[in-house]
Amino acid sequence: MAKVEILTGAERQRRWSAEQKLSILQEAFGPDGSVSVVARRHDILPQQIYAWRKKFSPPKLEGPKSASFIPVSVIAPESPADGSKRSGLPSEVIET
Repeated sequence: MAKVEILTGAERQRRWSAEQKLSILQEAFGPDGSVSVVARRHDILPQQIYAWRKKFSPPKLEGPKSASFIPVSVIAPESPADGSKRSGLPSEVIET
Protein backbone atom coordinates (compact mmCIF):
# COMPACT_ATOMS: atom_id res chain seq x y z
CA MET A 1 0.00 0.00 0.00
CA ALA A 2 1.26 3.50 -0.86
CA LYS A 3 2.25 5.92 1.86
CA VAL A 4 0.10 9.06 2.03
CA GLU A 5 1.18 12.15 3.91
CA ILE A 6 -1.34 14.88 4.69
CA LEU A 7 0.04 18.38 5.24
CA THR A 8 -2.17 20.54 7.40
CA GLY A 9 -0.08 23.67 7.78
CA ALA A 10 1.89 25.90 5.47
CA GLU A 11 5.01 24.05 4.35
CA ARG A 12 8.17 25.91 5.14
CA GLN A 13 10.89 26.37 2.56
CA ARG A 14 14.11 24.81 3.75
CA ARG A 15 17.30 26.84 3.76
CA TRP A 16 20.61 25.23 2.91
CA SER A 17 23.88 26.95 3.69
CA ALA A 18 26.55 27.13 1.02
CA GLU A 19 28.64 24.62 3.01
CA GLN A 20 25.72 22.15 3.13
CA LYS A 21 25.09 22.54 -0.60
CA LEU A 22 28.76 21.95 -1.42
CA SER A 23 28.83 18.92 0.86
CA ILE A 24 25.80 17.43 -0.90
CA LEU A 25 27.39 18.18 -4.29
CA GLN A 26 30.60 16.41 -3.28
CA GLU A 27 28.57 13.47 -2.08
CA ALA A 28 26.50 13.29 -5.28
CA PHE A 29 29.33 13.79 -7.79
CA GLY A 30 32.10 12.02 -5.92
CA PRO A 31 33.73 8.83 -7.18
CA ASP A 32 30.99 6.56 -5.77
CA GLY A 33 28.21 9.17 -5.76
CA SER A 34 24.76 8.93 -7.26
CA VAL A 35 22.56 12.01 -7.62
CA SER A 36 19.31 10.11 -7.12
CA VAL A 37 20.55 8.27 -4.01
CA VAL A 38 21.91 11.47 -2.43
CA ALA A 39 18.70 13.35 -3.28
CA ARG A 40 16.59 10.70 -1.56
CA ARG A 41 18.88 10.68 1.46
CA HIS A 42 18.51 14.45 1.90
CA ASP A 43 14.84 14.53 0.85
CA ILE A 44 15.38 16.86 -2.10
CA LEU A 45 14.75 16.54 -5.83
CA PRO A 46 17.62 15.57 -8.12
CA GLN A 47 16.92 18.73 -10.13
CA GLN A 48 17.86 20.78 -7.07
CA ILE A 49 21.29 19.13 -6.96
CA TYR A 50 21.86 19.89 -10.64
CA ALA A 51 20.75 23.51 -10.09
CA TRP A 52 23.26 23.85 -7.24
CA ARG A 53 25.99 22.37 -9.43
CA LYS A 54 25.23 24.94 -12.12
CA LYS A 55 25.20 27.74 -9.53
CA PHE A 56 28.58 26.77 -8.06
CA SER A 57 30.37 25.87 -11.30
CA PRO A 58 32.78 28.43 -12.77
CA PRO A 59 31.38 30.49 -15.65
CA LYS A 60 32.16 29.19 -19.11
CA LEU A 61 34.23 31.38 -21.38
CA GLU A 62 32.30 32.44 -24.42
CA GLY A 63 33.58 33.74 -27.69
CA PRO A 64 32.45 37.02 -29.22
CA LYS A 65 28.74 37.19 -29.94
CA SER A 66 29.29 38.82 -33.34
CA ALA A 67 31.74 38.15 -36.12
CA SER A 68 35.02 40.00 -35.82
CA PHE A 69 37.36 40.80 -38.64
CA ILE A 70 40.99 41.73 -38.77
CA PRO A 71 42.52 44.01 -41.39
CA VAL A 72 44.20 42.20 -44.28
CA SER A 73 46.58 43.60 -46.89
CA VAL A 74 46.98 41.99 -50.31
CA ILE A 75 50.50 42.43 -51.62
CA ALA A 76 51.20 42.15 -55.33
CA PRO A 77 53.86 39.53 -56.12
CA GLU A 78 57.28 40.98 -56.81
CA SER A 79 59.12 40.24 -60.02
CA PRO A 80 62.25 38.19 -59.45
CA ALA A 81 65.59 39.91 -60.03
CA ASP A 82 66.66 37.42 -62.74
CA GLY A 83 63.76 38.44 -65.03
CA SER A 84 61.83 35.15 -64.86
CA LYS A 85 58.05 35.34 -64.56
CA ARG A 86 57.74 33.04 -61.56
CA SER A 87 58.02 34.54 -58.10
CA GLY A 88 58.85 32.64 -54.93
CA LEU A 89 55.29 32.96 -53.59
CA PRO A 90 52.06 31.67 -55.10
CA SER A 91 49.80 34.44 -56.38
CA GLU A 92 47.01 33.50 -53.90
CA VAL A 93 49.02 34.28 -50.76
CA ILE A 94 47.36 36.74 -48.37
CA GLU A 95 49.50 38.19 -45.63
CA THR A 96 48.06 39.52 -42.41
